[in-house]
Amino acid sequence: MTASAAEQLRKEGNELFKCGDYEGALTAYTQALGLGATPQDQAILHRNRAACHLKLEDYDKAETEASKAIEKDGGDVKALYRRSQALEKLGRLDQAVLDLQRCVSLEPKNKVFQEALRNIGGQIQEKVHE
Repeated sequence: MTASAAEQLRKEGNELFKCGDYEGALTAYTQALGLGATPQDQAILHRNRAACHLKLEDYDKAETEASKAIEKDGGDVKALYRRSQALEKLGRLDQAVLDLQRCVSLEPKNKVFQEALRNIGGQIQEKVHE
């Protein structure tokens, strides 16, 4: 029974997120986590919460949530990508690069990951020359 309730809340959260209600989505995902979701679902909920925090520009929390998702599922490219975005915003470019390299190795054809890696590479070069 609990799985379907958690599933319902997750869908509700997704709808709220699409509408731009990131606070509301965050609440729904948090409630879903409280219902004892499976590890796989927990990973999804944590990475969804990371997406909310990114939108709300709370990058520390975004990084924490993405890391929780990655602990549950090391091959979660969405979580890795979201963590790299948070790390980039926090100025931790070296760590962001590591996450992006993992994304690229997991999905070599993904243009978004390739592009992000190039951008961060450029930022690191600029820092070296400052």
